[in-house]
Order: sequence, then structure tokens, then C-alpha cells
Amino acid sequence: MYQKTILDNGLRILTLRMPHTRSVSIAFFIGVGSRYESDEQSGASHFIEHVLFKGTAKRPTAREIAIAIERIGGIFNASTGQEESTFWAR
Repeated sequence: MYQKTILDNGLRILTLRMPHTRSVSIAFFIGVGSRYESDEQSGASHFIEHVLFKGTAKRPTAREIAIAIERIGGIFNASTGQEESTFWAR
């Protein structure tokens, strides 16, 4: 059964303990998408989805991010819809 926790800042966290598995999955569901964009902002949510995978200070390229995750057998992806953007890794 899922456990729902709400932090003081309003962030909702759902967790599910699965003792029979030795893996972890994490997903972020963010309430942004094309439905909330004006004509001038059209495509901004999808653009930001792609920018977030371009690199970080520690891993400055998209390839380095992919290698770090895939090296340990992980996978990751993201999507943007009308009402939310989702980022996940397993």
C-alpha cells in the first residue's frame, strides 16, 4: 500500500515499500504542460523537459548523465503532456 506524506512546503510524496526487490524507482510529476501555456509560451514546458537532460555541473553533457545511470543498469526518461511533465529513473 502506498504511503502519502505531505511536507511543510506542500510537496506530496508517495512511497511504496517493496521488500522483494533490490531496486529503486523515482518519479517527479510536475503540474506544468501545454494547457497552462499562453500562445507566447507555447512549447515552453516541453523545451524545459529537454533542457533538464542536457547536463549538470558534475556531468556536463547529456551523454555523461546517460552513462552514469546506465552504467549501474538504470534507465531514465521524461515526458510532457497537456497537464503535467514527468521525469523518472529506475
